[in-house]
Amino acid sequence: MIPRGKLYISNKDLFIGIYYCFADYFRPQKTDIAGKNDKKLICLSVRTGFDLVLNALDFPAGSEILVTDINIPDMFKIIAGHNLTAIPLPVNKQTLNISPAELESAITPSTKAILITHLFGAIMDTDELIAIARKYKLIVFEDCAQAYAGNLYKGNPESDVVMFSFGLIKTNTAIRGAIINIKDPALHANVSTRNEQYHKQDTSSFLKKLFKAALVKLLTTRAIYTGLAKAGGKDFEEVLAGFTKGFPGDDIFKQIRCRPCLPNIKLLQKKLDNFKQHDIATRIQLANDILPHIPNDYKIGTLNTKHTYWVLPVESNDPLRLISYLRSNGFDASQKASSLVKYSAPSTVANAEDLMLDNLVYLPAYPAMSKQDRNKLTKLLSEF
Repeated sequence: MIPRGKLYISNKDLFIGIYYCFADYFRPQKTDIAGKNDKKLICLSVRTGFDLVLNALDFPAGSEILVTDINIPDMFKIIAGHNLTAIPLPVNKQTLNISPAELESAITPSTKAILITHLFGAIMDTDELIAIARKYKLIVFEDCAQAYAGNLYKGNPESDVVMFSFGLIKTNTAIRGAIINIKDPALHANVSTRNEQYHKQDTSSFLKKLFKAALVKLLTTRAIYTGLAKAGGKDFEEVLAGFTKGFPGDDIFKQIRCRPCLPNIKLLQKKLDNFKQHDIATRIQLANDILPHIPNDYKIGTLNTKHTYWVLPVESNDPLRLISYLRSNGFDASQKASSLVKYSAPSTVANAEDLMLDNLVYLPAYPAMSKQDRNKLTKLLSEF
């Protein structure tokens, strides 16, 4: 069985992270690594950074934030927790962009900001969106949690806040952590001060996360995964999803309002310093080896010119049957490879060109796949 959950971290880096934890325990440092420069700030997560900036901006209750209508549930919870209203903008399934015209038509006197979320490793065209935001004096957030690509994209330089995630399942993961780039120096100073006032994540908590990541890597080796998937079925799928959930539980603010510990910061900095840009190129090549050879009805995001394929979803009119078919042929496809949800206003009318999550199937595809497995997956999709 080809597993669907491969982590972007080596065993060596996991052991280095564990070493950092024990070194911090036996020889604790009195001061933290700064973990920031004039624009960058290291936070526990993108959720933490987003919450911190909203605290600093202190928009009036009832203010509106225009949002990409697909994101993880916690981002919408954070907006609501600040007594703000999320106004969803649909994502086009071919471009994975939001429409500038729909953005401008949604702006009201209550609109204060826009949260642009890049999905699946695709990078939106943001220049026109930001130009509109500037016209109406809106704060621009870029949520790049799924779009880290090293030097290939560092966020639009005109965005006010650009957020990159290095959580467990993300590209170049440091198990936890996020980089928040803030354009305005005064806003950066405000957010940085607020972040420093949070209590620090326990090193023991981070150590547990490292061991959990090591377990996930073990479970997703092909031989072990095959045996467990056959024995556990849907139960095993739920277990794996539980391992990779970032912040389980209902009280999201209690979990995100803390700082990363020093070993977490050190591992994140090491991962950033040693990121191999070639990894993105090989991931794009993987997609290019599969997508051109399958029927067009499967494809989403084909018109996005800056796609880096963090994950590889396809669309199906019968996703459950497709998943069953692929699994019976050795490929553990799933609808649960992501915790994304679609946030729609009650009056929203579905459009055929809008991206819908219910029909998506995530393929178990990663750069280490052999040419034989790539060809087999392509053939199965074409025959289904």
